[in-house]
Amino acid sequence: MDHLLRACILLIIFSVSSFSKQHWDFELINVSYFTSNTSIADMELNTKRIGRGRYGCSGFIETKVDMYDEDVRQKQILRFLSLILNGFKTAGTVLKVVGASWQKTRIGTYILIGAGLLVIGAFFIGYIERPEYDGTYCATAFWTKQVGFQIEYWKQQNDLLNIPKGAARICYKDSIYENGWAQIEIETQRSFPDWVQAYGAGIIEGSLTWHQIYNQWVNTIQSSCERDEDAQNFCTWLRDLLTENYIKIKETALLRQDLEHYWHQIGLFFFQLEGLETGYRKGAKRARSDLEEEIPFSDFLLMNAAADIQDLKIYYENFVLSSGSNATTSTSTGAAETVPRKNFYLPMASMLTKIFPSDNSGSWQLLFGHSTAGSYASMLRIQKRYKFHYHFGPNQRTNTVPGVDITFTGYPGILASTDDFYIVKGRQVQSVVAGVGMKNENLDLWKSVNINQAVLLSARVMAANRVAQNRRTWAKAMSKHPYTGSKQWISIDLNKLGPLDSLYQTLAEDDSFDDKPAPLDPKDEAVISELHNRYKGLIWIAEQLPGRMHMKDVTERFINDNSTAWLANGVPFFDELLEVSKVNVDSYPNDLLPTDNEKLTNLEAVDSFLRTHGFRGDLLGDEESLAYGNTDIKLFAYNARLGISDYHAFAGPVFMRLQHMQPRSIPEPSNPEGPINSSILDDRLSVTIDDAAELAEMEMITERRPVRNDMRAIAMRQTGAGPFKWSSVYEKMSDIKHAGHPDEWNFGKVTPKWAW
Repeated sequence: MDHLLRACILLIIFSVSSFSKQHWDFELINVSYFTSNTSIADMELNTKRIGRGRYGCSGFIETKVDMYDEDVRQKQILRFLSLILNGFKTAGTVLKVVGASWQKTRIGTYILIGAGLLVIGAFFIGYIERPEYDGTYCATAFWTKQVGFQIEYWKQQNDLLNIPKGAARICYKDSIYENGWAQIEIETQRSFPDWVQAYGAGIIEGSLTWHQIYNQWVNTIQSSCERDEDAQNFCTWLRDLLTENYIKIKETALLRQDLEHYWHQIGLFFFQLEGLETGYRKGAKRARSDLEEEIPFSDFLLMNAAADIQDLKIYYENFVLSSGSNATTSTSTGAAETVPRKNFYLPMASMLTKIFPSDNSGSWQLLFGHSTAGSYASMLRIQKRYKFHYHFGPNQRTNTVPGVDITFTGYPGILASTDDFYIVKGRQVQSVVAGVGMKNENLDLWKSVNINQAVLLSARVMAANRVAQNRRTWAKAMSKHPYTGSKQWISIDLNKLGPLDSLYQTLAEDDSFDDKPAPLDPKDEAVISELHNRYKGLIWIAEQLPGRMHMKDVTERFINDNSTAWLANGVPFFDELLEVSKVNVDSYPNDLLPTDNEKLTNLEAVDSFLRTHGFRGDLLGDEESLAYGNTDIKLFAYNARLGISDYHAFAGPVFMRLQHMQPRSIPEPSNPEGPINSSILDDRLSVTIDDAAELAEMEMITERRPVRNDMRAIAMRQTGAGPFKWSSVYEKMSDIKHAGHPDEWNFGKVTPKWAW
């Protein structure tokens, strides 16, 4: 009878428990005394459980509620399992005694053995360590001619290397609340047609980032375009223009892709954008999300035109609404007066480049810093890496492009940086590309521009990044269709930063001290010429104004002229464009002083410089406050001797980080209307800027008002006040959408870690 009781106990465990680790934590069996010689009356069996009620078996066994110590629990469970296994030996005999046939006895024995094995298996499985995930989700796009695209979602993953490749694969982690950045890595396979790679990459990115895309659209495009009637009219015109240009560009790319590598890449950009829209809809449907509004494809074009919108707004205000450059209106007396031109002066992004010889290693070092200027509403940020194995043309037998691997700081739903900051790698290519907006006060330049032939800057720069074999060919590719997206670019070839040569350095030093260079031996001239050729093409600067582009190799300016640092703030570098733009240099003082140049010896110094000269519109005061300013910092260093780079980024409006520099106090002026230190002034801020909120990365113009220089200076002083918080500016910026944003933007540096 005791053997039958053992079988009953086993059946209780098998029928009641699910044998997971969590259940073992709450179910304890205490067998104090249980042998084959023990009668039921003498047996003490307490099955102790938590929250599972009372159970019984043939009226013999009942349960009670309690919990044991961990060590005691494990010993009792092991003892119980041992007793159960001993009971198996005579289970057949017990069943035979009660009158079961041999066949039924064998079946019953097998059932008991199977149940016992399940108990043992559950015991060990319950103690197996479960994997911990960090929130990285992956997916793969498969493609065949017969079926088309199929998307497999792998949920959370730790082993990213073994994610199936397919035509394209992606891993995505949303860590905005953790460090201010999300992270995306996409890889495509060269064995598939380029359009399949592009479309597949777009689908998987859209399907995993659909919610961020929606938030970005709500925060920027929707909120700005619905602000008032003027904004609605501008957005309607802009959507129509971008849609018409998109159709023309697709047709042109299809006709010219076999002959021009550039146009093949332009076409692939829009294939990827189409895939992004498809993936967005698939992702929202898969998540069973009931979105309030659908995003039309024209708004995907609008998001990717973020870098062009300011130029398009200027064109719209001056040549669409005014129907010409010198529109006039009649006054009450009948006299005609000229309608003033509308130009928009917002604080620009800035970038700092310094190349200098290392004192100890005998090689060159690069320090680079970049700070974006944009709307606070657009601060949903993503670190992206596109590893696309595109070919030079649609024929797969052509070579893959040099710029296969592109890392950049971007935004949800946008296929380029628009900041702009890129690190480009590939076959014989390793470069840094960055740009800031150009200042232009000559609006007559727009008269020569056919706006209906404009190609989005995001498509142009990604095409140039991929097809360029060196910095000259990059600048040449960027010179195609220089209509909108006026920028000041620097492109640095890291492969050119080789070891220094003592002869080259000595001769350059001698020339600086001698009134007249000594005649050189022909052999020395040949060596110097070779050294010049070695560094030729190291640094190119390219500047675009409406309808024109100027570019030049400026390597000697950095290496020979003892001007190793350059601060780009949108003032034209080339005299030709400075004259054409009619920009007054005196209105934009160069903040990079010789003393600053000496201090720029590491990335911490570059970081401090950019923060010190940053702009925070929210610190201008309640009446003057703007949701606009420098919203990030990217820092990059390269050591030529070691061949290694260091890159990290900070997200959020800039503020002084005291751990990076000594605290300093700037005395407040006794008279707010008195003079302000010219080193922190930008006189052009005295012109009017928009009082309404932003469209993508620019403030839309409706009513205009001045931002005084003294308020600008106060805002710069207050960058040491602390990080930006949405909750602290709610009353004065309640109309600024910021869905998906953390409240406080107080994050440390982020260095993305890539898997592929």
